[in-house]
Amino acid sequence: MSGRTVDATRPGRSAERGDRTIVTRLRSFAAPSHWGVLLTHPWVFRTAMIVFVVFGVLFAVILRYPIVDGNGTVPYVGTIAPDEHRHIANILFYAHRSITSGPIIDSVPTRDLAMGEVLRFPSYFYYYVMSFPVKVMINEALPYSWIVVFLRLVNLVAGLLGLVVARRLLKATGFSESIAVLAVVLLAFTGRYMWQSAAVSYDPAAMTLFLLCLYFCARFIHAPSPATLAKAVVVGGWAIIGKYTFVPFVVVAIVVAVVMVAQRDGLRGVVDVRHALSSFRDGVRRRTAGTVAWMLAFVVAAAIIVERFGVNLIVYRQFNPDCDKLHTHQQCLTFDIYTRNYNAERNHDLAVLSGAPQTPFDLLEFAGRWCTTYFQSIFFYRDRNSTWAVQPVVALLGALVFVAACIAVLLTLRSILRTRGFVWGVAVAGVYVAAMFVFNLQTFLRLDNDFAFSGRYLLPVLPLIYAIAIVAALAFWRSLPSGWRRVVVVPVVVVVLVVLVLYSAPVAFFTYARDPSWYTDTALRLLPHWLTGAGSNA
Repeated sequence: MSGRTVDATRPGRSAERGDRTIVTRLRSFAAPSHWGVLLTHPWVFRTAMIVFVVFGVLFAVILRYPIVDGNGTVPYVGTIAPDEHRHIANILFYAHRSITSGPIIDSVPTRDLAMGEVLRFPSYFYYYVMSFPVKVMINEALPYSWIVVFLRLVNLVAGLLGLVVARRLLKATGFSESIAVLAVVLLAFTGRYMWQSAAVSYDPAAMTLFLLCLYFCARFIHAPSPATLAKAVVVGGWAIIGKYTFVPFVVVAIVVAVVMVAQRDGLRGVVDVRHALSSFRDGVRRRTAGTVAWMLAFVVAAAIIVERFGVNLIVYRQFNPDCDKLHTHQQCLTFDIYTRNYNAERNHDLAVLSGAPQTPFDLLEFAGRWCTTYFQSIFFYRDRNSTWAVQPVVALLGALVFVAACIAVLLTLRSILRTRGFVWGVAVAGVYVAAMFVFNLQTFLRLDNDFAFSGRYLLPVLPLIYAIAIVAALAFWRSLPSGWRRVVVVPVVVVVLVVLVLYSAPVAFFTYARDPSWYTDTALRLLPHWLTGAGSNA
């Protein structure tokens, strides 16, 4: 009788115990005992974070930066980090404005459209916040290089916090401590994550907020509570403010979590009003400052979302309005991405109208090219101007590991999907990857170009992908006959270790960044020429 009372008072308790039992079974997919003990040692994670920061600071200082002024001068030449020139220009634009002007912009000169559409851009908040310390640095007449390095280091902190949150997310999802640490270490030394964290962009902060939203969703699935769900909503709102493209994925993560809890516990497990009001009163009494802070965060986020996203959707029918809905076509041509897309779409349409021979669309060829581009650009510092290619042997080894991981996931997926946490994690990662593929496919069909093909767009779900792949690989390995394992263990370990080295951020960068144009003048003076390639062009 008492068990029935507990279930009625706290929905999902018995189901939660069932999930925990299955999670205990899934712990068998943790790393082998001796490696598992090593990975769970606190200093392994701490050391990895320290090394990440050291290399992050190095990249923040040595990577060549763009010279922009916030007044329409936004050259792409001179920067390697993707879109860093535009992010810096927008920050300087807000820094040049009076503090009393606020974040709302009424009009901009045509030349400022080189920074992008700034009037109703939904992801402006990062620029506005970072403009305050930059304004102080400008008033103190500090060198421009100091401003850029400062902004990069702030992002490095956001990237570091993202790793901490990713570890908690994976543990909350149901992965063992050893798997969580290993997946986060892999993320930390993934080239695109490290380099993005060491560049000026709203991505690191927005991604960290998105991961935090996922963390609260995962906690809500395992232990439903109104407070946890509310935190997921609030943090998800701020992730959307940080980067508007997170809108559908925040919604999917929260909705799927709610549906899974409702399926297990009934609607009362989600919308128990009495329990929610009781929790809120208890929070106000015992944690007044924290509760007020969360309420304030919700109110501010709601106000920003309504003003920017809501108005944009009502007036322009888009979260991020096209430039020509706010300015003339001629003015928008100042914006290089608008010009690129306009020319590509126009050339494509003219070719169709003129009856020019069209290359038949091959979905399999497109999918192969998409996977190759995303995979290589996750680990290697390629941008839209890169002309070099990954060395064939390196590409082959990476492809071998990638294909093997995909096969392992497909063969063991059913055994992995035994808890709601794992199902939710696979659903979130799967929807995210599928959405990026469909978006790129639509862009290709419309513009006949591989625009926005970059592995950096998959970084927000890469921790989940890594963890799922590791668990699948271990499950597949243990399903093999012991005789097979004894035969292939050495070559498998060698290939994996070689790939880990060749695809690690420092090796992947310095192997190919063999030209002075990659580096600042300070880096060229301090770093050895054999590392930068400066001597070969002397």
